[in-house]
Amino acid sequence: MALDRRRNPNRGPGDKPGDSDSRGNQFHTPPHGTEIPSPDERVPTLEDQSESRERLYHQHLFSADHFATGAQNLEERGAGALSDEEICTHGAFVTGAVFSAAAFLEASITDLYLELQKLSQSGQRNLRRELAMLPRVWPEIVGAPLLHKYQLALSVADADQYNENRSPYFDAESLIRLRDSLLDYLPGWDDKRGHHHSLEKRLFTKFPPNPFAPENSPWFPDRCLSAGCARWAVRAAQFFSDDFCHRMAIPARAQVTCERP
Repeated sequence: MALDRRRNPNRGPGDKPGDSDSRGNQFHTPPHGTEIPSPDERVPTLEDQSESRERLYHQHLFSADHFATGAQNLEERGAGALSDEEICTHGAFVTGAVFSAAAFLEASITDLYLELQKLSQSGQRNLRRELAMLPRVWPEIVGAPLLHKYQLALSVADADQYNENRSPYFDAESLIRLRDSLLDYLPGWDDKRGHHHSLEKRLFTKFPPNPFAPENSPWFPDRCLSAGCARWAVRAAQFFSDDFCHRMAIPARAQVTCERP
């Protein structure tokens, strides 16, 4: 198709080219970086942003629970009653639950630091001194591994830190390892001491295998991704969050709720 190089008939000889449609009608666009708010538009306040963040981490946990329930419903129907698409949907539900449960832990600790920062800046008198100190260290750890953020919060608040070899920390770390393995397909790793660990060894007894996977298929990811795995992911995130809040002496954050914006 040849390029039409004819001059726009609606543009005068001295006019500079501008944005226009195929008929030559000019688009009236504001200068770069300028926004034209509608008459009814309201600028979000800090309270609005705080409520949105809270809805977000609650949404992640709600999603994880929803996906786990969907996977369980499909397994209860049995492989013979499911189509190929429904078998794939089952896998999507399980991986969705794992990702969402891990996302809840990520979003919840970030929201906690930001909420404490807002309270500290507002001069909240009832805020405990150790909690008011947490926002000061946030810029230094914002890029740190997820569970390190929780451990540091406990340290600054002078609360008991986790034994990393015991639950609930062990299960929370296993959840994060499972999430990461679904991204990079590396279900094994070496710790600081050079000891090798594997997801199968950690999780084999935690939940039943995927009933739709052949018995001779690899444990990860085929037999690992079951409805039991999805439900375990939700519970691991909830248990860890509840225990953390108990140690911090703050209200629990792991309610499975969803609010409309």
